Amino acid sequence: MAKKNKHHFLKFTLLSFLGFHGGKYVLSHPHLLKSIQQDFKDTINSIHEFSQAITNLKTSTTSLQSAIKASEPTIEAIQKDIDHFQYKLQPRLSKINGLTEDIDKQINQISNKNPKK
Repeated sequence: MAKKNKHHFLKFTLLSFLGFHGGKYVLSHPHLLKSIQQDFKDTINSIHEFSQAITNLKTSTTSLQSAIKASEPTIEAIQKDIDHFQYKLQPRLSKINGLTEDIDKQINQISNKNPKK
C-alpha cells in the first residue's frame, strides 16, 4: 500500500512541477496566448468560410442540375435537326463522291493515254 501512495505523491509532485513551470512560461511569454487565440480565431474563420463554400457549392450544383434539365429539350431538338440534316445531305454527298471518283477515273485514263515525253 505504501508503494501506491508513493506513486500518487510522485505523480502529484511531477504534475505540480510541470504545471508551475508551464504557467510560469505562459505568463512570461504573453505573445504565446495571443498567438494561440489568433490561431483559434483563424481556425474558426476558416471553418466558417469552408461552410459557406459548401453551401455555395450545393446551390451551384442545384442550379446546374436545373439548367441541364431545362436544356434537355433544346439538345434533343438540335440532335433531331442534325440527324435530319445528315439524312438530307447524305444523297448529295454520295453524288459528290461518285462524281469525284468519275473525275479521278477520267484523269487517270487521260494520263495513261498520253504518257509524258
